[in-house]
Amino acid sequence: MAPSPKLAVPLKTTKDLDWASPLQAYIRNTYGSSENFSKECQMFSRLRQDMTGAGKDATGRDLLYKYYGQLELLDLRIPVEEGGCRVGFTWMDAYTHLETTQHSIAFEKASVLFNLASTNSHIAVDASDLKIAYKAFQAASGIYTFVAENFLHAPSSDLNRDTVKALATLMLAQAQEVFVETLLSEGKAKPAVLTKVAKSAANMYKTAVEGISNAVSKGWGERDWVSLANVQQYYMESVANHQQALLQSSKSKEGIAIAYMKISISKSEAAMRSYLPSAYNAFNEILNAHNAQLTTALASMEKDNDLVYHNSVPPVNTVPEIGPLEAAVPTPMSDLYKDQDITQLIGRDIFEKLIPVSVAEQISMYTEEKAKVLRAEGEKVDVAEEELSTALEYLGLPAALKTIRQITQSVNTNKIDDQVLSWAQKIHAEGPVTFADIDQKKRDIYEMVERCDRELEAEEAESEGMRARLGQFWSQSPSASLTSTLKSDLHSIKESLWTASNSDKKLQAQYAPVEGEIRILAQGPNSPELAAYFRQSGSVSSLSNSLLDMDLSERQATAGVKKPDTEAVESLLKKLTKLKKERGLVYTEMKQKIQQDDISSLLILNQKVPNIEEKLFKSELEKFIPYQKRIAATVYQQAMTLKELTAEWKAVLDNPAIKQRRAQLDDSDRRSHGTISRFKQAFEAWNDVYYGKQKGVHFYNELFDFAKSTERNVLEFVENRRDESKRILATLQNRRQQMI
Repeated sequence: MAPSPKLAVPLKTTKDLDWASPLQAYIRNTYGSSENFSKECQMFSRLRQDMTGAGKDATGRDLLYKYYGQLELLDLRIPVEEGGCRVGFTWMDAYTHLETTQHSIAFEKASVLFNLASTNSHIAVDASDLKIAYKAFQAASGIYTFVAENFLHAPSSDLNRDTVKALATLMLAQAQEVFVETLLSEGKAKPAVLTKVAKSAANMYKTAVEGISNAVSKGWGERDWVSLANVQQYYMESVANHQQALLQSSKSKEGIAIAYMKISISKSEAAMRSYLPSAYNAFNEILNAHNAQLTTALASMEKDNDLVYHNSVPPVNTVPEIGPLEAAVPTPMSDLYKDQDITQLIGRDIFEKLIPVSVAEQISMYTEEKAKVLRAEGEKVDVAEEELSTALEYLGLPAALKTIRQITQSVNTNKIDDQVLSWAQKIHAEGPVTFADIDQKKRDIYEMVERCDRELEAEEAESEGMRARLGQFWSQSPSASLTSTLKSDLHSIKESLWTASNSDKKLQAQYAPVEGEIRILAQGPNSPELAAYFRQSGSVSSLSNSLLDMDLSERQATAGVKKPDTEAVESLLKKLTKLKKERGLVYTEMKQKIQQDDISSLLILNQKVPNIEEKLFKSELEKFIPYQKRIAATVYQQAMTLKELTAEWKAVLDNPAIKQRRAQLDDSDRRSHGTISRFKQAFEAWNDVYYGKQKGVHFYNELFDFAKSTERNVLEFVENRRDESKRILATLQNRRQQMI
């Protein structure tokens, strides 16, 4: 699909403007002196000059955006209006070229944004990369939309809300069409997607035609644009129905596909009949080529339907309407430079230093007050961290708890190792590996090859027998000169069978030594035999009663000794970890809030209020009290939890049964590791063989298909040769009779 013509919007022009003088006058009148800001004022003035002479390219686009960004920053500090910094902005209408002068910075912003959008439209039209064009058209649409929504009282017709809305719609329609062109050029998108996005492009052009027509009726814009957008609407309708026809044809619904193809042709013909300005004559060639392609495709579909499908063709007015899919959307202003550092593009706020001295002193005082609060909380956090670390180091936790948990759990559980359970689950789900299926497949392939060899040998014997009998009268070519490819294929199949069989033997040899363990694992994680195997191997303790339970219930309970609770210890350790994490997060969040806290605007607003610092500082610092309370709460809860943890841990360590069981645990661990190692070796062997066999199955299936295809070729060759023999014999007999 060749790209259709695209439209770029002309830019507004402006008269030169000296920003420096009015800015310096305002700063001098407001702050008493402008000398320190002379450089900034000149810089701002040059920024507008650079913007005015910018080209219709990426550099010009960035200069426009940079100037607009600085206008926004200036508006926050200096009122540019009749009663403030008085500047006259003169801009010429992009089409009527009538001058308009305003003293409002809003007019300057709207005009700059209009040119920013228009520059993006030129970038899109001039781009050789469709992705750049797609992005630029969406950016233009987003900027025009922003102007329409935020500048409601336009002093010139080009900034009229209806006008910029129409331009936004036109840019979006062109972006959607570029997306269609991109998909078609890449050749990766499916017709199901293409038909919807093309339909959406047609709908967008339809809306654009209405908007531009309205603008033209009011004396603004290009009348030729209406004609071109109208043709593009029909063109996209044709593309959408063409893709829908291809989609239906791929589903063997040839009847409805023909109906959509007819609609596509009708839309294409409508585009060709519509008026197209001479400036876009190249588009006619695209339309003619497109229509010719459709006509050829329709004839092919109708022929296939008559010969193969025999589907009825529904009336074109009864086929379902194509649903749209909008790929292009207006790019929001905030996303124009989403992947770039916007501050680097705009630069620092030129007048960021424009703060009264009294306010600067107050900001410094407030910063010190915040630092005092942060230092105090930081000391509390550091002390709490040190106390926690020292206490846990003294108790030997949490490392010692792991050992104790192993002792108590090994006595009271028959649990099989988790890894072994996962291996059993895997093998149970997939099953043991068998080789019967691939052995049968190999036999089938071998038998096909043998049949082919016999057929070729028999045919060659027949042909050579006739040659020996009839001599020079036997005109059939020798079989050997014609069967080299077939015999080569058969030889290749045999070699592949031999190579694959050797690989199969290696897999079987790897599998055989571990078949016993695999048989047990294949019964699944709940297999009684697997549990029994572990008990017999000594991986799970055979004691039915815990010595701890026995000791406590029969002796310590009568002496009033508290039962050791490792779960309680573990729970208390988790609580301490949670408290530490929470305290760190609260402090980090508080630090970020303090660093980000900026009350300069409040100070500027209240700078005429006497002695405002103490009251304002106190009020603002109260924002951090919730953080201080949360840190204090974690410190208190940590102290209480450490006290409880010490008591629980002492009860665990004082129990003599734990010491008695340590030796038993060590012995059980040694046996367990040996058992797990055997099953690990079995599982790894099964895993290698299982996936190796899967590759083998895939290989044999492909080899089988190849052998089957070769067999068909052999049988076809033999049949053709025998038919040829019959024809030669018949010819010789006819000659003989004629001679008689």
